Amino acid sequence: MIESLKRNWKGMVLMLISALTLSIGSFLWKRADLGDIATAVTSIAGLWGIFLKILPGFIVYVIGAAVMTIALGYGELSVLQPMNCMSYVFALIISAIFLTEPITPLTILGILVIIVGVFLIGGSSNEH
Repeated sequence: MIESLKRNWKGMVLMLISALTLSIGSFLWKRADLGDIATAVTSIAGLWGIFLKILPGFIVYVIGAAVMTIALGYGELSVLQPMNCMSYVFALIISAIFLTEPITPLTILGILVIIVGVFLIGGSSNEH
């Protein structure tokens, strides 16, 4: 387990950064108040307004995807790709803090299962 973590640590750190960035991008999309989309898309100004509202989330999301692509060069795909699940944990924390969405005991249990699963997969590589 320790050898796998030593071998893949750079990729794992980058994947965690990617997961956080993807969660922030999703949060920014959620916060973008698009108003009445049906009315907005009937004019160039309305389309431009929608574009400007979703642009920050898009930029952050693209940065997260780029970091993920870089991360995959620093470790094994079977170890790193499951770390994307941490984006669910980050999204839940962000939504609880900024959107005051509730966190239930079952949600906490789910978070713990994801974290333990990611840790076990991260340490499970047998490649030498």
